[in-house]
Amino acid sequence: MTKRTKGICRLCGELTTLSFEHIPPKSAFNDQPLVFQTLQDRIQGRSHTKFRIALGNHSLCERCNNLTGAWYGAAYVSWARQGFEWLDYLGENSSIQIPFRIMPLNVLKQIIVMTLAMSGEGTIPYHTELRRFVLNREQKYLPPHYNVYSYFTATSKPRFESGMVVFDARNGSMNHIDAELAFPPFGYCLTSTRRQKRRSNAIEKGLYDIGWFSHFNYNLWTTVYLKMPKLQTHTPFPLDYRTPEQIAVEALNSGE
Repeated sequence: MTKRTKGICRLCGELTTLSFEHIPPKSAFNDQPLVFQTLQDRIQGRSHTKFRIALGNHSLCERCNNLTGAWYGAAYVSWARQGFEWLDYLGENSSIQIPFRIMPLNVLKQIIVMTLAMSGEGTIPYHTELRRFVLNREQKYLPPHYNVYSYFTATSKPRFESGMVVFDARNGSMNHIDAELAFPPFGYCLTSTRRQKRRSNAIEKGLYDIGWFSHFNYNLWTTVYLKMPKLQTHTPFPLDYRTPEQIAVEALNSGE
């Protein structure tokens, strides 16, 4: 029997019993226990975190879990399965126009549900508009201060981080990463400007902005052509897509 716990639902904001949210959905190849190192593990000197059921979190009430799953889950699973079909055709760092037959708004809202479910209770007041966006299945247009980016990933180390500020020493910019999730075949990064209009480092890294998925109607099937990069996630650090070779060279040069 799935464990349940008390807390504040990341979508409706109610203090209630929380159910386990698979992130991504169970049918999108997320049905096995996982062990990997998170950024919190790295900071606290732990070797890993074990997700005993699958990758996910006790963060949604049963009602929100069931509603969003019914509204968006099947569309996301179709998207993920198509992603795996294309993944083997992509060389490292390749980026070509790929056709997907999907429900864009449904897919985007499931991605946002996942990123909100990853977040801590303290972030709930910051995401009022985003929570309303996913809880109204018909609502179009992503709140303007949010961006959602996507990329292909085939690496065996998932990334499951939320609530980070990433500083780029090269240009002095700071980006608030509300969440980054990497779980084959895709990775996602949700960012917010937090009143600061700066070019996102996600764009500098070559991630593909899928915010325009929000311009479509709910439950509308259509074909979209996407040019997403294939990136690797070997560390828990958001927006870090270095290859093992690059990591080794940088460690050697720094004397580590």
